[in-house]
Amino acid sequence: MRIVVFFSGTGTNLESIINHQKKYGYEVCSCFTNNPRAGGIDICKDHALDCKVIDNNSFTDRAEFDKKIDEYLNTIEPDFIILAGYMRVLSSFLVNNWEGQIVNIHPSLLPKYPGLNTHQRALDAGDKYHGTTIHFVTSELDDGPIIRQESFKIEPSDNPDSLMERIKEIEHRIYPEKISFFDALTQRNKSKLKIDAVSYTHLTLPTILLV
Repeated sequence: MRIVVFFSGTGTNLESIINHQKKYGYEVCSCFTNNPRAGGIDICKDHALDCKVIDNNSFTDRAEFDKKIDEYLNTIEPDFIILAGYMRVLSSFLVNNWEGQIVNIHPSLLPKYPGLNTHQRALDAGDKYHGTTIHFVTSELDDGPIIRQESFKIEPSDNPDSLMERIKEIEHRIYPEKISFFDALTQRNKSKLKIDAVSYTHLTLPTILLV
């Protein structure tokens, strides 16, 4: 199973995904970033991985930017697109063209706290638990069928930075593991996967793991 990883920043999840390729049996065939200064670019170089850089700031027309991404994806034909700290919302054009093949990880227990500043929002709300969510991507922000969630208890000493670090530890463990699950989907489903509001057209979603 061939995947492409999208990132915008330091690339800690990217590196974890790369490092677990042999263990979980997938191949990172390419990487993509919209940020020419992203730290993850150096990670790609260290692993001799192709990294496509398309700076969104070079485009005044979002449709043209998305068209370039789509052209890039069509040249490599990945089985899945893995968003790992990619900080741009994908347009309906891209989501529809690659429906059922885009996966994201979000640092909250969705549907709580889509968007940014999730750790502070959890603290401000007085939540007892915080966590992360792996989900399929739809045209709605941080929406789509949930694949897996993992939570932990918020301690009195926690702050946004400590919550971020605790979530990173979880994400680096469960994201590569769940990517291996997608290989079974590609083997069982020869046609392009489709998503509706609840489930795949061709298969039942796995039970959410909330621990």
